[in-house]
Amino acid sequence: MSFLFPAFFIGALAIGVPVMLHLWKREAAPRVAFSDIRLLGKAPVLQTSRRRFRELLLLILRIAALLFLVLAFTRPFLDVSGALSRDLTVVVLDRSFSMGGPEAFQRARAAATAAVVNAPPDHVVGLVVFDHQARVACDATLDRSAVVARLADVTPGSGATRFAAAVDTAAEMFGSRAGRIVVVTDLQETGWERTSDVAVPPGVVVEVSSVAPSGANLAVTSMKADPRGVSAVIFNSGTERSTIVSLHHDGRLLTTDEVLARRGSTEVNLNVDLPSTGALQLTVDDSEGVPADDRRYLILDPPSPATIGVVTNGGRIGAGAFYLERALSAGEGEHHFEVVAIAPDVVATRELSGLEVIVIIGTQGLNRAGRKQIAAYAADGGGVMVVAGPTLEPQLVTDILGDDLPLILEPMDAEVATSFSVVDPRHPIFYPFGGFVGTLGQVRVQRALHVVETPGARVLARFEDGTAALAEYAVHQGRAVVFATDLNNDWNDFPRRPTFLPFVYELVQYLAADREKPRELTVTDVPFGLEPQPGPATLPGSGRRVVVNVDPRESETTGLSVDTFLSHVHVRESGELIGVAHRREATRESEQSYWWYAVLAMLLVLVAEAWLGRSSV
Repeated sequence: MSFLFPAFFIGALAIGVPVMLHLWKREAAPRVAFSDIRLLGKAPVLQTSRRRFRELLLLILRIAALLFLVLAFTRPFLDVSGALSRDLTVVVLDRSFSMGGPEAFQRARAAATAAVVNAPPDHVVGLVVFDHQARVACDATLDRSAVVARLADVTPGSGATRFAAAVDTAAEMFGSRAGRIVVVTDLQETGWERTSDVAVPPGVVVEVSSVAPSGANLAVTSMKADPRGVSAVIFNSGTERSTIVSLHHDGRLLTTDEVLARRGSTEVNLNVDLPSTGALQLTVDDSEGVPADDRRYLILDPPSPATIGVVTNGGRIGAGAFYLERALSAGEGEHHFEVVAIAPDVVATRELSGLEVIVIIGTQGLNRAGRKQIAAYAADGGGVMVVAGPTLEPQLVTDILGDDLPLILEPMDAEVATSFSVVDPRHPIFYPFGGFVGTLGQVRVQRALHVVETPGARVLARFEDGTAALAEYAVHQGRAVVFATDLNNDWNDFPRRPTFLPFVYELVQYLAADREKPRELTVTDVPFGLEPQPGPATLPGSGRRVVVNVDPRESETTGLSVDTFLSHVHVRESGELIGVAHRREATRESEQSYWWYAVLAMLLVLVAEAWLGRSSV
């Protein structure tokens, strides 16, 4: 019998309470003089020995109830096989797609089987399989044939190599035990990321069983469409050779071509008329290498426009946002914007997560709840733009970026005739202007708000008097910009200048960059609910079509040395064992749940104690 929380046995000291009460009740009653014994003739007499026996039985029942309660809290369980107390060997098998060559995975399975069979006789054995994710395929057991049988079911997948997840999952199986971790892998060079070191418990040794990867591999590592057709890059890790490249559209063959794949990267161009929608699949004929990277997918569907929410009085575009809407509607292709007007008084109840950028132009009715909603949107990675103008009330945007990042705007005393100049021409907003960034200084400004440069503000452009014209703020995961004058031809002539459209476009594009909707995903970053397999797919929830491809870095067959692999593993400090040592025991205990029987026994004892105590009154 083992216990998940043996420290609760300290609670057994509580049995001293009923024992003390029992001894206290045994004090002798004082003698009382009585006039005539005959008056006690009919009084009921309880024999002393019988009363003492009943009190002793009550004491035993009360002590038993307390002990059963303590036992329930210790969470008892049985380790019938002895697997939880024995040393452990965990075999960790790499099933990433770089292991999928004609013979590589058979060699890996044979090496993993040998590691199981040759584990020390007194060890139990477990199995972990991994690519970019790791899972326990077989828990620690004395039955090695069961582990070998589970190995026979493992096949290479489409994921990339991530050693940290594999070693960390194996280390959690040990708890406080000692043993070995045997990693069977091709030592893919990209398997360790720069900050992916892991720790193992004291007494655990990590060994590497290296499997030679496929010597020659062809892979389609990139693909894009243009008006002339399709261009792609074929990577060849072996010697120069000819191969057949095929292009399919939604399962229908469009064209094939024979190409000479040189060692390294070779660009391939296929001239073909492409449909406007659907998915393309480019396949290279490779019978010698890894099959998972022989094809790559590309979506042809036109991208959905980025949705820009404009907070404007009355929820009407014409109220301060006409020129802004016209400028954003000029975009096309991958950089097309859709402008949605939002009334300030409905911001608090509107879902903002589907917006790429929020532009605040009007504030009439923007309450505290609405400002908190915008601040939360920005903190979660959204882009916010605050535009000064006649419909913006400065006092209503003070906390628009959150309470810890105040935005202080003050009205100017009078109209001025000024212009603004760029402070940082290398900023992404101004970079496309190149040598013409100075033309922004031709804008004539009559009115503006004074942007107080609070901590956290980065000034990107200034007016002639040195005050901020354009300031940027970092808001947790998002970003915000404040433009000190309007964008609707009320306080300046900016909308009539040729620089207005590219300025607005680049500004909004910069704010939307962190929330762009990708059209291509890798197997390693598919969202929850989407099968991590290459090919066309539909995102759950949004219904948006994307393609899923393998990670092209996995196609590189260059491997690490064993010493480099082991340099990423260190021994865990004793304090790091907290919360890990009992994880496997907790799983075993939860399967047995013997504590319920202890609770039931306690209840039965309390019922018996209550009945016996009542009958003795």
